[in-house]
Amino acid sequence: MKIKFLFLATAFAIALPISKAQDCAGFQKKAGCSQASEEGFMYNSQSKAGLFAPGTKSNLKVVFYGGFDYSISLCSDKIFGTAGLDFTLTDTKTGEVLYNNATDSKSQHMEFSCEDTRAVTISVTVPGTPPKKGSGKSYDGGCVGVLIEQKPTTKVGF
Repeated sequence: MKIKFLFLATAFAIALPISKAQDCAGFQKKAGCSQASEEGFMYNSQSKAGLFAPGTKSNLKVVFYGGFDYSISLCSDKIFGTAGLDFTLTDTKTGEVLYNNATDSKSQHMEFSCEDTRAVTISVTVPGTPPKKGSGKSYDGGCVGVLIEQKPTTKVGF
């Protein structure tokens, strides 16, 4: 009897965080996340969403292909407030910071044209301070989505 109870308690303890993490699946696809400036942008499968705690940072490695325009939009649960998320785009190969929203009024959206294919790391930091490890305090987490959209670059000129 004790073994059954221990097994059920363990299964529940493991399933609870997993079920909360699953709640964020597809969060980047929710209505209102896209901030693309014009029509024609299509969903890019490198888009991701996940469960974040206040004060945490995560990196998403993506490849942007030459000949495409890209739109990147961030969206987050209301639990993180209106301060906005911090995010940077860094060339994975050279380490060059290509974009930092701290120098752009903490904008949650940016667009660019990519002339050459390059690997880029998108770093997202959620505002706030998590409780110290071992303090026994719990914290509320929330979903964060990185929506990447793309469309072929419009050729202009002769």
